[in-house]
Amino acid sequence: MIRRGFFLLLAACATAPVAKGPAPAPAALYEQVREAHEAPKTMTCDAKAFVQAPQNSGRYELHVAVARPDSIRIEALTPVGDPAAVLVATGGRFSLMDLRNNVFYRGPATAQNLARLLPVALRPEELVAVLTGGIPELPGAQPKSSSREGDRSVLTFESGRTLQTVTVGADLRVLQIRRTLGADKLLWGIKLDQHDDATGLALLLQFDAPEVKTQVDLRLRNLATGKEPPKTAFELSVPNGSRVEEVR
Repeated sequence: MIRRGFFLLLAACATAPVAKGPAPAPAALYEQVREAHEAPKTMTCDAKAFVQAPQNSGRYELHVAVARPDSIRIEALTPVGDPAAVLVATGGRFSLMDLRNNVFYRGPATAQNLARLLPVALRPEELVAVLTGGIPELPGAQPKSSSREGDRSVLTFESGRTLQTVTVGADLRVLQIRRTLGADKLLWGIKLDQHDDATGLALLLQFDAPEVKTQVDLRLRNLATGKEPPKTAFELSVPNGSRVEEVR
């Protein structure tokens, strides 16, 4: 089972900003949030992933590096800290080296391929946006509505029958994202908690995709932002002797 004890709500601070009056117009609110999260462009961290899924449930140690808009590297580590698998996605392409079985997967950078290592139902550019504090783009969507819920604002995007609602705090930090089919069918949801004082990024993230019975909780630590990663960070070559499998 996923350990939920890490996901503690921050106590309200007397000096925290309080949103007052009606919410800004949807486009204006979206622009405010976008501008508030233009940085960081890059981020690295260590992470623990607590996975509850039909397959491969368990706890995993990860090292993560991301660069906007769509570059990500995830190393899954053995209990002694050696790489067990390495995933790289950038520029619409995906590679995964499964060191346990000596298999190299490559193909398009889809949510399905990303889920071969981290089952979060997100495209790489969406996961990069979430990890760096931004709003993942719903393709073809425009801001549809905005409202106030206490000291929080809720921004809704619409593309066809797909809706995305984003809850932000008075300080414009993203607190929750929900993507639904119609108003009720949840495709996936993300809660972001315990934002780091130094970077403003969430240290605790909870992903929920009920249709595939998958939950992934991430606890991030050792965050570093703003440093350009090595040029080879988002490259992955086929090791000698590995079996290559092309995936869609």
